[in-house]
Amino acid sequence: MTSDPKHLHPAAMLFFFYKDIKSWLIPAIVFVFAVYNQSKLWSILGLIAVVVLILINDLLKYFMFSYQFMDDEILVRSGVFVKKVNHIPYDRIQNITANQWFFLKPFKLEELEIETAGHSEGPEVSLAAVPVVLKDELNQYRKKFSSIEVTQNVSRETFSDESDSKRASYSITWRELLKFSLTSPAFLSGLLVVLAFYGKIQHSISKQVYQAAADEFVHLGWLLVAIGLLIVLLVFYIVSVLVLIAKYYHFHLEKEDNQFEMQYGFFKTKRTSISKNRIQAVVIKQTLLRRMLHISSIKLVIISNSKKNETEKDIIIMPVIETDKLNGFLKEFFPHIPVDRLKLDEANVGTYYYDLRNAIIFSLITDVILGLMVFKSSIWLLLAVIIASAIFWLPSAYLNARRARVSIMNDEYVYLQNNQVTSKNSYFVPKNSIQLLDRRQSIWLSKKRFAHIRLSCRSGVGERILKVKYLPQNQIDKVVEWYKRA
Repeated sequence: MTSDPKHLHPAAMLFFFYKDIKSWLIPAIVFVFAVYNQSKLWSILGLIAVVVLILINDLLKYFMFSYQFMDDEILVRSGVFVKKVNHIPYDRIQNITANQWFFLKPFKLEELEIETAGHSEGPEVSLAAVPVVLKDELNQYRKKFSSIEVTQNVSRETFSDESDSKRASYSITWRELLKFSLTSPAFLSGLLVVLAFYGKIQHSISKQVYQAAADEFVHLGWLLVAIGLLIVLLVFYIVSVLVLIAKYYHFHLEKEDNQFEMQYGFFKTKRTSISKNRIQAVVIKQTLLRRMLHISSIKLVIISNSKKNETEKDIIIMPVIETDKLNGFLKEFFPHIPVDRLKLDEANVGTYYYDLRNAIIFSLITDVILGLMVFKSSIWLLLAVIIASAIFWLPSAYLNARRARVSIMNDEYVYLQNNQVTSKNSYFVPKNSIQLLDRRQSIWLSKKRFAHIRLSCRSGVGERILKVKYLPQNQIDKVVEWYKRA
């Protein structure tokens, strides 16, 4: 049944204004730095003019935007100067994500992001400030169409199984969330953002400002400057912890009818669903510090047609879970993964030899290159370079060798384990999701009967290469034979 065209709630203008302000923020700051010293009046008038133009544009955008439910598609009309009509068939919708900011909750409004199979630059359309019942209404229209068409880009089903109808749920505890937030290096990302922002505006800062800052540093002394920098780092760290707690606040996961649905967030409650037939692999990720605290993160390698934000990376299905709960969680949410049958061989001495040998070679090369640059300056600086080089290369190589594993779980699943810098990654991969299995071996490794293995599976709009290096040849040959079996 065709509905009447509907406009967004007036609160949608806040979304439009927020997005426009974000895109104009940096140019506006550069303009102020460039003009303020010459003319304070023109800098203020320029900012006022930009805000007024944005408000007018957002007002027109609101009145020109409408959506309408048709029998087989949703019709979205938009555009101020260029009219755009977007036809979105229900059977092309892959995912619907609902975002509800705290100021929308009293009005029972939320933002819907609709992702389709044919769009690769983010959601096909975003419906800002619509009633919360709209998502259920849209899902009712989708259910009228075959689920096969919804996932037409999935060549073979992997984790999906109609017989797995058991409902499951899991919520993160405060203890887990605090451990996760306190051990996150996210504050470094905040520093990088500040540095990137500084790089864009540094040419607009006058030399007098730099000179005043240098004079202030000299006046304070290096000790106070160092304390100040530590305080800045501490502030970034505290802010990043609070941001993560707010982001994953009351994280709750449910599985029902081959769908995972996640709900989380304090200031913005996000509800998103993932179809199990889009999953290509399950990943357990554990940094060195989180391993010491016995916590892990669970992610999914999925097929997606969106290149926006997290869809380029693995989807976090469980941000943090205590290690002793992992097997129980996998049995409940992924009952077809035979976690009880996982058996791992001890790390081979040859694996340690090859990884550490390569690390020593790279460390020596680094010492030579940097040593030629600093040896005339100070013998202590040269010694610091050698120590830093060894710290950079050797621990990572040791972890690479210690964590290099591959094991056949049963006729349908293989387990891979490797290391990335200091993070331990464990992959549960079904045979049906493996696009290519590659066994690599140089003539030198052939004599020692060692080899590398690479698995390729779909991830996002591209592929994911999972590899383990320097394993005994007989272990890899078993996996190759396993893959060849029908």
